Amino acid sequence: MCQQAVWKELVNRSFRQSYKFPVKASHSWFPGHMHKGLGQIQRRMANVDCVLEVHDARIPLSGRNVTFRETVNGARPHILVLNKQDLFPEEEKESLKREIVASSPNISRVLFTNCKERDCVGTAAILPTVARLVGAQDREGRPESTVLVVGIPNVGKSTLINRLRGMHLRLGGRPAPVGAKPGWTKSVGERIRVCDQPLIYLLDTPGISVPFIKDMHMGMKLAACATLQDHLVGEDYITDYLLYWLNTNHNFSYVELMGLDQPEDDGSIMLAKSAISNKQFKKVKDISKGAGTRTLPNQQIMAVKFLRMFRSGQFGKVNLDSELFSRERLSSQVAAGLSKGAKIY
Repeated sequence: MCQQAVWKELVNRSFRQSYKFPVKASHSWFPGHMHKGLGQIQRRMANVDCVLEVHDARIPLSGRNVTFRETVNGARPHILVLNKQDLFPEEEKESLKREIVASSPNISRVLFTNCKERDCVGTAAILPTVARLVGAQDREGRPESTVLVVGIPNVGKSTLINRLRGMHLRLGGRPAPVGAKPGWTKSVGERIRVCDQPLIYLLDTPGISVPFIKDMHMGMKLAACATLQDHLVGEDYITDYLLYWLNTNHNFSYVELMGLDQPEDDGSIMLAKSAISNKQFKKVKDISKGAGTRTLPNQQIMAVKFLRMFRSGQFGKVNLDSELFSRERLSSQVAAGLSKGAKIY
């Protein structure tokens, strides 16, 4: 029996089959600038012709923000851009598009993009798609179009705006500020011109995180994709959840990359073994020895490494919402939206 088959049998026989969420992993995360941003968006909607919702392709369902969808949608064209397509399985893209369009009548188009790629076909298709959809509307003689860019934090909204501007106007610079951490954009900015023929402006918005989530799985997936700040949830908790998800989906790529001999079921044990294998230690006070110290495996460093590897795609392309793909569950997720009983982290 090959090694992969042995590990699958090990996981199926003796690893946890459900995830028990630690109580301490739950946090509130809805900063004041997000409430302010939502109010600003509502006031600007009268001049908006199209909504461009940007989301992380690895979580195509989890975290889709019902709060602003209910606020901004109306009869305007709504384009869903699933960014970071380089981290999503290629073979699942078309079926996912069909599922989303079938279950979300408000979505006019679904496009996959990688806004860091210079010649991305999906990115190049955004403004022509906007022009076609907006051109079919009664615009009362207005020569320009305004597109509102919305989405949860850290999915690439500002980077996408800058890419579109450079692609269609051949301009450099960064008119929309870009940051590597969620929550970077704080307020709805002025209109940014991104195309002259036809004349199109984009409005960047703060990443409005979901104020309520359906369950803890959704929250952990958001954290895994860095749409929540790591320290609010805890790198060790996020790592443990990802370890559970990888094992459950028989993705054992982490074993070799983390310097392990075989899959591990417990995140803390996995990080300790990995730290020992990678010779990563730390000294801590040993109260039993007075002023003495003792050496322990540095699990924190290995947790950061584990998350960095996952987020950069070193564990392979993933669809963290793969278990929601059936028609019945997908429809109920999108239609029901969010449970008001569970708080965001």
